[in-house]
Amino acid sequence: MFGCLVAGQLPNTDFTRVTETQFVCNVVTGIGAGAHHIVIFTTEPFPDGYGGAIYFNWPNPEPAWQYLGYITNEKPSAIFKVSKGLTPSSSNPSFAPTAATNTPQLGVMVTALPELAQMTAASDTKSLTVASNVQFVQGMLENLYNYLTSFAVTQSEMTPKGGEGWVRMTHLNGWYERFKSRMSNDPDFWKK
Repeated sequence: MFGCLVAGQLPNTDFTRVTETQFVCNVVTGIGAGAHHIVIFTTEPFPDGYGGAIYFNWPNPEPAWQYLGYITNEKPSAIFKVSKGLTPSSSNPSFAPTAATNTPQLGVMVTALPELAQMTAASDTKSLTVASNVQFVQGMLENLYNYLTSFAVTQSEMTPKGGEGWVRMTHLNGWYERFKSRMSNDPDFWKK
């Protein structure tokens, strides 16, 4: 019913049904070795009115499933970024009878669409993180800009010193304005 793909590996459709609505798959090694994205897809449609909540579990003594997002008939595949720093979901599902394992695992919980929409809204903290990142980066840029402009002198005030270079303030101003513009269009552009 589901498949997953990790960069550099063959597609994996070896999902085990653990309950009527839960499926688990051991993820082939490669995630810890540098791969940070995983693709999940359906191989057949969900029943009408249902979709799949996607969870990921790093090898731990106790399973700690992290909610990643969802797939539906309208969105039958998705790419998720995974990292060892993921924190367990507040509604940490039990994909019992899965036991502790040394292999990363992917879990799919078949869920009604209205419930999926609530999970996404409740678990989606990225908007708060993006807003705080934007605020931090803008504050840092303004601080750097103010610091550097406090040393600005006119060309006639410049005293040449051996081995020192200089940057025109127009270049700093241009960079600063472009960075602010890019930041407002895509707060994560600097991560790419």
